[in-house]
Amino acid sequence: MAPIAVLSAPLEVDLSPLTQHLWAEKIAHRVVEEGDQQILLIVNPADAERIKELLTLWENQQLGNPVSAPEGGLSLGARLAQVPLTVSLILTVLAVFIWQHTSSDWHSWLTQSQSSWPEARNQIATYLNMSLWEVWRPVLLHFDVMHILFNALWIWVFAGAMERQNERVPVVVLLFACGLTGNLLQWWLAGPAYGGISGVVYGLAAWTWLRQKRHHTPYGITPALFGVMVFFMALTMFGDILIPGLTVAGHGGHLGGLLCGLFLALIWPVSSRRIHES
Repeated sequence: MAPIAVLSAPLEVDLSPLTQHLWAEKIAHRVVEEGDQQILLIVNPADAERIKELLTLWENQQLGNPVSAPEGGLSLGARLAQVPLTVSLILTVLAVFIWQHTSSDWHSWLTQSQSSWPEARNQIATYLNMSLWEVWRPVLLHFDVMHILFNALWIWVFAGAMERQNERVPVVVLLFACGLTGNLLQWWLAGPAYGGISGVVYGLAAWTWLRQKRHHTPYGITPALFGVMVFFMALTMFGDILIPGLTVAGHGGHLGGLLCGLFLALIWPVSSRRIHES
């Protein structure tokens, strides 16, 4: 369904009193910039009448404090329909997890270029001989229930937030780029036999944090969450330095994914129709 433009106003006009009411009433909308104008878009034509009432009150400076709509909001089905890519990714890792418990075919995924490590890990030819699929595929492996549940939760939070901002292409790019970067660094540091999508999660977290900070993309994720994740990563690294083997964290995967996410967030162009949320 194409968004419907209901208001055009100069950039200096403060639309926050109006948009606060729209969010409080669970009316899906966006404010985008076009030249020297900001355009208010709504998703559901059924909201048009209510928006007319709010616009009249706003223009007459008669809007009071917003009153939140009853709890509940969108149904679960509607929420899932908003983020099909995120849902597909979560279902994929869950399906692979089930496959891991019904087959042993995945064992070969843990031995990629095993004969080259560590003797040849500093040789460029070693990496040129690795296939991209061979390097990336351990991203899909998880070895216990808590591992996959936590990663599925973070995928839902970060990838879902990006997808709701129409950033499906960046999600796909981060999925593969952060997975490859993290896995290569993990292989270099500790050799084969690793798995998990945590490196991609760190890449998504880095992307949302930096894009929200620099470009004010309204993901709705508290910046403190990224700080907590980085602190946890540093803590596990420090623990393994003090007591080797203390944790089973894939530090190379985490760090590689995070750095890749920051880099892509830094260089990725910002659309001229940058989306804002009051």
